Amino acid sequence: MSHALITHYFGTYAGMIEAVLERRIRALREKLLARMRETGALERPGEMLAMLFRGLEDPVHLRLTKWMMASERPSASHAFALRDHGLQLVAHQLAAALAPRATPAQIAKIEITLLAAVAAAYGYALGKYALAGAVGREVSTELDRDVLETVGGMIESHLRYELGITVPR
Repeated sequence: MSHALITHYFGTYAGMIEAVLERRIRALREKLLARMRETGALERPGEMLAMLFRGLEDPVHLRLTKWMMASERPSASHAFALRDHGLQLVAHQLAAALAPRATPAQIAKIEITLLAAVAAAYGYALGKYALAGAVGREVSTELDRDVLETVGGMIESHLRYELGITVPR
């Protein structure tokens, strides 16, 4: 792709990277929202969390994310998040499914719970090798599964005990 095309469509190389990352994040969110609409999907919350973990560990997605973080352009990603409200959309759909009469305070807590889940998924995806080494383990599918199950259990416990929302099993 020529520099002229990049500047014409995206303004800068950074703008192109941001647009690609934004598109990938939206696609991942749409897959999650579609899965949440399937009958019985909320009875398998670990499956949705696994989709998030798998989506974030994609090498292209990781490279784009690392570039965004290293580029010191937080304003670009912040601007996308503000106009997109992606986690808020997921939180509202989750609240409607799990607690149809959820209060605004409960919905706000679900949003924070999702924020923590996404932060855990990104953190593990970006730092998996260093984190595994820090506990004296090798990266493996078993470790990935254990981390995923642990994060899922923490989220489920938080929803149940802190918010009074029962996640179907």
